[in-house]
Amino acid sequence: MRLAAGNSSLRCDYCKTVVIPKPADSGVVFLDELATGPACPVCSVPLWNATLDRIKLRACNRCGSMLVPMGAFGDLVEQLRSKATETEIASPPDPAELHEKVSCPVCHRAMDVHFYAGGGEAVIATCENCELNWIEPGALKLIVEAPRDDHSEAGYW
Repeated sequence: MRLAAGNSSLRCDYCKTVVIPKPADSGVVFLDELATGPACPVCSVPLWNATLDRIKLRACNRCGSMLVPMGAFGDLVEQLRSKATETEIASPPDPAELHEKVSCPVCHRAMDVHFYAGGGEAVIATCENCELNWIEPGALKLIVEAPRDDHSEAGYW
């Protein structure tokens, strides 16, 4: 089975059968495990090719963390916000999260761990070198469900 081009499905090269995997509770559709390549910096297991709302990303099938290209992150947040039905005020994050050490799954350099500037009081990690965001479970939900403010409209991704 191979990823079908531009799609959230798998296609058999032999019989041409198309399989559409069911999304996880988080909405992430896990497509195929990467035999080689980046591993989850939290679990040390191979990441999976995955999609969330048709945005291609890599995700950990064990802990649910996601590796999202910076260029796609803003679109992902906006798409998910357009479907969100409620907003909630998040509890402040634990400042200790800012001291976590996260290595980029691609280049293995230390990622910059910081507050997401677009609302939601979430902590994310970024690798400017690889242009990737590391989003741990729950952080994306906080970002999407955050009340909108002037900063979130300004494109601080």
